[in-house]
Amino acid sequence: MVGLVLAAGMGQTAADGKIYVQLPDLSGYSGTEAKTFLKEVVLANVVSSNCAGYEITDEEWSLLTDSADLLAYGQLKLAVGPYDDQYYKPAFAALDAPGTCEAEGPKVEAVLNQLVKDGGSREALPDQATAYEEWRALMDRLQAEAETPTPGETKTK
Repeated sequence: MVGLVLAAGMGQTAADGKIYVQLPDLSGYSGTEAKTFLKEVVLANVVSSNCAGYEITDEEWSLLTDSADLLAYGQLKLAVGPYDDQYYKPAFAALDAPGTCEAEGPKVEAVLNQLVKDGGSREALPDQATAYEEWRALMDRLQAEAETPTPGETKTK
């Protein structure tokens, strides 16, 4: 997945108004490291979207959500259901705990900084229409690969 230069630009030209940014190269993350970082990225997304004072830009939101998808589908080969169950449900459940926003909110910036260090960007790509097409093709491929067991493996529920 080297050179994941996923795309985006004019938010209005893309589906649902999403803004596309250059995504980081997360191919170096695997196993426990990928699971831990995915948990941090998802929690940063949930906290920044739900905790006052920790809001982020649309570009940063795309960086977080798309990076989480790269880790989940690309590195960990998770199908949609297990991805939601193992990462998003616990992150949303954490919002119910007292002090989560205060404890986790300051970590959002560190997660974004790590994604930038890994090659991501907080800036919209100039050609959003092309960026959407490239992003959609990548996500379709990663999700299909995550849903399809490799030869010799059996996926269980």
